[in-house]
Amino acid sequence: MRACLLACVFVLAASLHAETFFVDPLNGKAGNPGTKAAPWRTLQEVVDSGGLRAVKPGDTIALKSGFHGRVVIAGDNTDFITIAADEGARPRLSYFEITQGSKWRVRGLTVSASFGEPYEGAMLKFADGGASSEIIVEDCFVYSTLDTSKWGAKEWMAANSGITMGRHGKGHVVRNCYVFNTRFGIALCAENSICEGNVVSHFSADGIRVTRDGQLVQHNVIRNIYVSDDDGDKNHDDAIQCFLFNVGTGTVRNVTIRENLVVMRESEDQKLKANMQGIGFFDGPLIGFTVEGNVINTSHWHGVSLFDAQDCTIRNNVCYTQWQAEKLRPWVMLGTKNKGEVKGNTVTGNYAYTFDLKNDKGVTARDNNPVTEEIHTKRQAELLALIEKKYGKTVPAAGFKRLGLERVKWIEGTASADGQRIEAIDAALNQGRPVVLYLYKATEKAAEKFERETLEDAAVNEQLDHATGIRINVDDLSRDLKKKYGLGSKPPAIIILKPDGTPVWDAAGPTAKQLAKQLQAARGEVDKGGG
Repeated sequence: MRACLLACVFVLAASLHAETFFVDPLNGKAGNPGTKAAPWRTLQEVVDSGGLRAVKPGDTIALKSGFHGRVVIAGDNTDFITIAADEGARPRLSYFEITQGSKWRVRGLTVSASFGEPYEGAMLKFADGGASSEIIVEDCFVYSTLDTSKWGAKEWMAANSGITMGRHGKGHVVRNCYVFNTRFGIALCAENSICEGNVVSHFSADGIRVTRDGQLVQHNVIRNIYVSDDDGDKNHDDAIQCFLFNVGTGTVRNVTIRENLVVMRESEDQKLKANMQGIGFFDGPLIGFTVEGNVINTSHWHGVSLFDAQDCTIRNNVCYTQWQAEKLRPWVMLGTKNKGEVKGNTVTGNYAYTFDLKNDKGVTARDNNPVTEEIHTKRQAELLALIEKKYGKTVPAAGFKRLGLERVKWIEGTASADGQRIEAIDAALNQGRPVVLYLYKATEKAAEKFERETLEDAAVNEQLDHATGIRINVDDLSRDLKKKYGLGSKPPAIIILKPDGTPVWDAAGPTAKQLAKQLQAARGEVDKGGG
């Protein structure tokens, strides 16, 4: 009893000594002590200057809104060090990596290659440079760029990938992140690790890649695949794919794929449409896998396919296609590439168009039935409700729903190839919504301050949901274009247009209260039929 009391006292004492350090690109200074009153400036500056030496196990680094640079860290901790968005903040980084280490928790970061100089590969990466354990990445928003309206097949195939969990260590977690507009979504390369509650939306290769023993992939939403073989993309796209990390040198064991939701495409207006396989696990032998409760809506043969499977369970999955004009109908299959005996498998309670289980002569198969639209609709609604209950209806850093097309608040307004138009403005007119132009200069600190204090305000964001927002870097425009579109205000500035393009309000550096009021008035005019 005395030992227990002493242990509790020591734990309490450790927690009481935990500190929080603050990092603020707008108000911080490099020489500050990192307190709330005197914060450090950017996370990159803290790391590059050796400032992390002041942070001890159990401490938290709270990041304010603003650009924190390109950050690469490493280190082993006896208790978790947390790097997280401060309450209500949206810290931005162009790249983030923990090369090796233990007990790091990363929460609420927005990471995008669009914030810095171009580079290739994943934008958020960890545990790929050395021994690592218990690295947790959660609630992050990772995207190549928000506006892909001008992308063709070449741009989609060259896009950055999202999150890579490296090959070192065990016990890592990727949870409740939103991966958007990427080549590959999430790659899992460490044993006994978890990928749960994430959304991978708008990608051109594979949604989630599973490559090591003991991985758990559950409650993820994977949707909207781009670019097909006809467009020149030779990747065989999968929502969830499994293969040996070292191809051809062993087995993959004890992987669980549970209650994931897959939707091939949410709009027939999508450019560069493509088909994708659902759960396609072709490179075994696969031993002790469990694939259960997944709901898949795709136009491909492979709904759930496990090749060279031994002692695996496939149960309670739904494989459906809404694209009834296509010949492809997803099945449940126990396939083989003759890399190992197919034996000891159980396939029960699934719905699909067909079941190809003949490669396992002793398979236990029962209660497998033809799928219907009603079954799919019901099971998808139930699964989405379960996921939303566990992780929330939206992913915090992104603010996007788990299912349903995203509406990006700000698209980029750039000059057309001939320099004669700003295409984003022209496309936004006469669409029944006010058009909001945000003029800025990327190199000016005033833009950072304005975005934090005005554009990130809750009331402003509520009104922006009913408008089309266009960001315009005035340094990228000719004098003639500025004159043509009436962009003479000194940035940072806001111009509000009626749906027909008539200017109704123009202000340099308005407050959040002023902007919210004017946006609400513009919305009211549209609702009354003003245009």
